[in-house]
Amino acid sequence: MIQGYTLRSSAAMRPPLQATVLISIEPRAGPEVLARLRSLSGVEVVHTTSGRFDLLAQVVAQTTADLDQTIDRIGEARGVKSSESLIHLATKLDRTT
Repeated sequence: MIQGYTLRSSAAMRPPLQATVLISIEPRAGPEVLARLRSLSGVEVVHTTSGRFDLLAQVVAQTTADLDQTIDRIGEARGVKSSESLIHLATKLDRTT
């Protein structure tokens, strides 16, 4: 008899490249920038932040070319003043799995 099961995401299932993109936007440009971010398949999660940047986007890609293209599309979005990209190299601690 099966009494239950648990589905856990595997690191092997995630795209190999990940980046965090810190985004500074123009006043009142939030809805337009968020619409642009929603349209980009490589953007997985977007958070609002306090401090120097307004938004933090978690980006994934299969190749460096795909990652570069997604980061470029973010920077080109109307209402984006500036962005800074942090490409993830190695995971040292992950309590989500």
